[in-house]
Amino acid sequence: MNLYDQIKVEGKIEGKIEGEIEGERKKTIEVVVKSYENGLSISLISNITGLPEEEIKLILEIK
Repeated sequence: MNLYDQIKVEGKIEGKIEGEIEGERKKTIEVVVKSYENGLSISLISNITGLPEEEIKLILEIK
């Protein structure tokens, strides 16, 4: 494998990883919003998701 091919493969891997991370982040935000809409407290959502309460409050303000 030449240098060009190696760089190309590494770029694809990085892109895939970044996409997976973004997908997980979007799903977490969705869980936060839906949980809050269904009456769960910020404290409980924090416990379930592992996110700090301040971050949950920010997510809810934006949504």
